[in-house]
This record gives sequence, structure tokens and C-alpha cells, in this order.
Amino acid sequence: MAVVNKTKAATARSLENQRKALELRRMGLGYTEIAQQLGLGKSQAHRLVKAGLEDAREQIAAQADDLRSEALSRLDGMLAGIWPSARKGNVTAIDRVLKIMERRTKLLGLDAPVRLAHGGDASYRGKARPLTHRRRP
Repeated sequence: MAVVNKTKAATARSLENQRKALELRRMGLGYTEIAQQLGLGKSQAHRLVKAGLEDAREQIAAQADDLRSEALSRLDGMLAGIWPSARKGNVTAIDRVLKIMERRTKLLGLDAPVRLAHGGDASYRGKARPLTHRRRP
């Protein structure tokens, strides 16, 4: 039993040091200063900050997934409510259905990336043109 309590205490200290290190880093302190304030080595301070940032990223990703699920559920509810009108040919309802479907597609990342071509007049390539200023009448 004593080993488990020591392990839990060490884990709690480590998490507290991680929280403190991350807060000090957010305040603008360097790893040397963080290490000095926490009584650790510079590399340990760096590891604590890095672990804290990774934990924060994981929490944000989990929250984003929850928010995405909620938004999809709302959109599904809206779609179910307007679907009968769209099936009957109501043009406004059809437009709304398409907008809801478009939003769902974006949330789910189903749209292929849009390719944009860099265009321009090839005859001006490599030639500088003077700027002209026209006055509007």
C-alpha cells in the first residue's frame, strides 16, 4: 500500500509542477527561469512545458469533437423538420436543405480542397509596368 501512495503523491507533484511550468511559460519565462523557480533542471522544465501543451491540445481536440457532434445533431434536427416541405417542392425549403447539407459536409470535412490557379497575363511576366493613377470624375 505504501508504494501506491508514494506513486500517487509523485504523480500529483509532477502534475502540479507541469501546471506551474506551463503557467510560467505563458508568462514569458524561459526554461532556465522556470527550472530555477521550480527547483528543477532546464531539460525537466522543458519536458514539463511540452507535456502540458500536449495535454492542452488533447483537451481542445476532445472539446472540438463534442462541439462538432452537437452541431451535427442540431443540423440533423433542422433537416428533419424542413425535409417534408422540401420533398413537396417548396423552393425555399429546398434551398435551406441544400444549405444545411453544405454545412454538414463542411463540418465533416467531406469537401475536397479547392484548387486555385495562379493566373495573370503571361505577356507581362518579367516586365515592370509603371503605376498610373487615374482620377475619378
